[in-house]
Order: sequence, then structure tokens, then C-alpha cells
Amino acid sequence: MELKPKNYIILFILFFAILIGIQGYQLYNTYRLKQREIFADIKKNLDRLEDSDSIFDNNLLSKDIARDYYIKLVKKEITAEGLKNLYKTHAQKTSAELTKYVDSIFRPLGMHIILRQEILGIYYKDAATPLVDGPITVYTTKGTFHNPTELSSSKWLTEKTETNRTQDSIQSREILYVFSVPRKTFFEVVNLNWILFKELTSLLLSTLLILAAFIWLFYRTINNLRKQKKQIAVLHDVVDNISHELKTPIATLKIAARTLQKSPDNTIVAVIERQVSRLEQTLDPLNESQNATSLSPTTAKELQAIFSDFQLCNPTIKLIVEPSLNLPICLNPIDTATLFSNLMNNAVKYGATQLNIRFEEQKDYLSIQVKDNGQGMEESELPYIFEKFYRIQKDNIHDTKGLGIGLFLVRNIVKKYAGKISVISKLQQGTTFVVLLPR
Repeated sequence: MELKPKNYIILFILFFAILIGIQGYQLYNTYRLKQREIFADIKKNLDRLEDSDSIFDNNLLSKDIARDYYIKLVKKEITAEGLKNLYKTHAQKTSAELTKYVDSIFRPLGMHIILRQEILGIYYKDAATPLVDGPITVYTTKGTFHNPTELSSSKWLTEKTETNRTQDSIQSREILYVFSVPRKTFFEVVNLNWILFKELTSLLLSTLLILAAFIWLFYRTINNLRKQKKQIAVLHDVVDNISHELKTPIATLKIAARTLQKSPDNTIVAVIERQVSRLEQTLDPLNESQNATSLSPTTAKELQAIFSDFQLCNPTIKLIVEPSLNLPICLNPIDTATLFSNLMNNAVKYGATQLNIRFEEQKDYLSIQVKDNGQGMEESELPYIFEKFYRIQKDNIHDTKGLGIGLFLVRNIVKKYAGKISVISKLQQGTTFVVLLPR
């Protein structure tokens, strides 16, 4: 079953959507893979960074100092807010140094990394409620986090035994302080999207190129199919018109042949000659490569004969030729007759009752204007009227009979003599053809 063009377009959209989905899925997987590779490389470097005691212990709160402050918190020698402010102060003091150190590792790799460690809470012994609620920033680099990624998660367990003596030193007791401190470390790649974009540029461009090529090929295919369909329709129409044009002379020749069988008659012979000539004139335009039998320029007398024959066949048409016909025309008589006959007959076919033909000498050209008062043409038709077999249609029905090659022949003649042709037309306002021929 043959599909309609609409169905082809629907199928294309469906397959194109599937192709976009496949390409998008591949891009997404590649994006995630590259992201994991970048994160793995960052974690490797940051894991090495965490092993440096000189930065994370000496310059920040060391574990022993931190534990002593936790004990003071239990003894209520400091408050929870006081401990948080202490951490905040240490984090601010070390932020610049830590930022510089992290940048020295990742800037050469083209990465901008920000880092932060937080305490989620400080728990005393097995208590379910923390002494201090988190999060509490232990250290951080400069920068604002928007989409942090977890680097590591751990729990620090520390304990210390203290001997508590009374004033008379007679009685003493030992107290065990046990603290549980869960911590998490986060990082973020500030320029992650730019890094991934650079990594995926070639893949993205190739994907877009494939999609663009797919659309272009589909467009060309549909366009060629439409042209072929149009050409087939035109050929069918041409065959129908040729059949119509040949019926009358063939019927006349049959009658003449039967008459000659009965009795010879010179009048019948003349009829046969005219009908044969008519058949030749009908078929001649189908041959593009017609050669002129005469290379001599058209004379004023020959040009006048062309207009006289047209007026004889179309007595109701008002033909105005100006000025005189003494201007030299470089066309040979056959090409001249073909050019003017097609332009004038075309005007008559499309409703013209008056034709104005004007000759005007210009510097390097002879200008010939053929103006009519016919029904005119839509602007959308003008780019196609000089194509072979093209005929103006209305509601997909041809209003006039013909082969649709008259203007095609006119254009070829003008082109052969290195001239130019243009057309101005509006519906219900007539049409003007302007031919410029080298002098």
C-alpha cells in the first residue's frame, strides 16, 4: 500500500524523535561517565590532602584540644554556642591558607574546587541527644556551595579519664569522658559544567551534525519526490493536450484522404498541406534543440507580417505597436516569430483584449515591452512561468489549453542572444514582459 506524503512526514518525525532519544541517552551516559571520572580524580587528590596533619590538625582544632573543649562543655565551663564560635573562628583563620593549598593542586588541572568539613553533632557517651547540634564547620575554602558532593563520612571516637579529688584530698574518683563525633567532608567543582562541555564538545558537534544531515536528506528526498510527482503530472497533462491538439488535423486529413480517393482536387491537396503544417507546428515546440534555418536579422517587413498574421487570426484584439518598425532586431525571423507569437498568444489565452508592443532604443540594448490587459498572474507564480511544461493552475484545474512551453521557448531564445527577460504582473491588472536584446 502506497503511503501518502503526510504519513511519510509522521514516520520521519517518529524516527527522528527516536534518534534524538538515542543520541540524548548516549550523551547523558557519556556525561555521567565523564563526571564520575572527574570526581574519582578529585577524590584521589583530596584523600591525599586529608592525610596532611600540618594543615588539618596543627592549623585547625587538633583532636586533643577539641576533646578538652568537649569536657569543658560537659562541665558547663563553656556553652554550646561558645564552642561553635570557637570552631567558626578557627575555620575563618585557616580558610585563606587552605584555599591556596587546594588551588595549587587543582588549578593546573583546570579545576576550581571548594572544600568543606562539617561536624554533624557532638554526642556524650551513649546519649541519643547531642551536646551540640550540627552542622558545625571545621574547615572550609573560600566560595559558596550550591551542589556539594560528599567526599567522605566518618565518626571520630575519643575518650579521656580524669581523676576528680575533693578539697581535703581524702576522697577521689575517676570519670571517663567518651565522645562520638560524626563528620562529613564535602567538595564541589565550581566549573564542572564548563569542564564537561569541553570534554563533550566533539561528541555534541558530531551528534548535531548527524541530526542536521538526517533532516537535510529527508528534506531533499521529499523535495525530489514532490518534483517527480509534479513532473509526472505535467507529462500526463502534456500528453492529454497533445492528443487534444492532434484530433482536429488528423480528422481533417482522414476526410481529405477519402475525398482524394474519389476524385483528385487541388483544393483538397492544399488542405492536406495546411494540416500537415499544423501538425508540424504542434510537435515542433517539443524539440528544444531547434536550429534556425536562417541567420539573417529580421527585417521590418517580416516583423510587420508577424503582427498582421496575429491580427488576422485575432480580429477582436486591439494591437498597438509603437513607434515605427524600422528598429534593427538581431533575432532571425524564426526566433522573432516564435518570441512574439508566444507572448501575444499567451496574452490572448489569459483574457487580454488589448496588446501594446513598444520598441525603445537604449544605450546597449533594444527594449521590447509586451503589455496586455489580461487577468494577470499571482506573484507566487512568477518564478516558475519560464519552466518547461509549467502552466498556471487554478484549483488544480487548467483553465486554458496548451503545452506549457511557450514562455520556456521565449526564455531560451532571449538567452541564446545574450539578452534578458523580466515580467511584471498583478491579478486583474494585466502583465508586462520586458525583453532586452543586445544591439
